[in-house]
Amino acid sequence: MRRGDRTSWQARQAVGLWLADAPAAVRADALQIVAELVANVIQHVPGGPGRDWVRLRLGFGAGSVRLEVIDPGTLASAPRFVPLQAASMEEAGRGLGIVAGLSARCGTYVIRGGHRVVWADLATAGAVPET
Repeated sequence: MRRGDRTSWQARQAVGLWLADAPAAVRADALQIVAELVANVIQHVPGGPGRDWVRLRLGFGAGSVRLEVIDPGTLASAPRFVPLQAASMEEAGRGLGIVAGLSARCGTYVIRGGHRVVWADLATAGAVPET
């Protein structure tokens, strides 16, 4: 999707539709995670010609859902994924702390073309389905 004022809303809408049948807690956590990760792309990843995009991927495994946000990458040699503690007074990094707190596992890696993937796994095993 194209980066802009409505990107976070569009990402939340897509994830909400993809997880419409998931337990409410899993859906709520996924919506918060995608909002944080897309906000990071908009705030920290330089835009420009050929760079004003963000992609979402959702995968389902045994007892888990993986949410991935893919961006054009940065000029830094390696991606940083340093979540701060919730009580931190730092201006940046709290969103990654939220992602780490809501997910079973999370991290980042770089793919071909220097594009970055930031991912979060949400546990669904044992979740009580909505009635």
